[in-house]
Amino acid sequence: MAAIVTAVSAPLGVFLWPPRAASKPRPITVPLGQALNDFPEGGAFHFDSPANSGFVMRDGGGVNSPGDVTFGGFLTRVDGRLQCLGITCPHLGCSYALDADGRAFTCPCHGSRFNLSGQVLKGPANSPLSHLTFRPGDQPDTIIIDGVGVAQ
Repeated sequence: MAAIVTAVSAPLGVFLWPPRAASKPRPITVPLGQALNDFPEGGAFHFDSPANSGFVMRDGGGVNSPGDVTFGGFLTRVDGRLQCLGITCPHLGCSYALDADGRAFTCPCHGSRFNLSGQVLKGPANSPLSHLTFRPGDQPDTIIIDGVGVAQ
């Protein structure tokens, strides 16, 4: 009986409490397709992590914690300020998407909405989106984001 309980609960435990970063931090270069200086005000660019890599969240709220790994994000420019947001919704960890009008993010799981700065517009999420640490890349059309290698 104990073997059955362990066999069933171990995979569930990994789902509910996923392991933190599996390897040492490393920079991940993300191509933008346009020069960073030309990135438009009110713009949002979606990117995914390369295979066997993830991005490290700088801050958190809800189910997101600093140091957690996410596998995509958005670069946005609001009020002249560039920022990278992790794609993991703070409510229950689903991946959110950019609305068709390009002015807000919506989580398809429970309908939470966020502005392009990551602030909550509509719940059930009550924490803002997590940020990723980034800097300009070696090329004008790239950024470098703090990441880690992960096993898939």
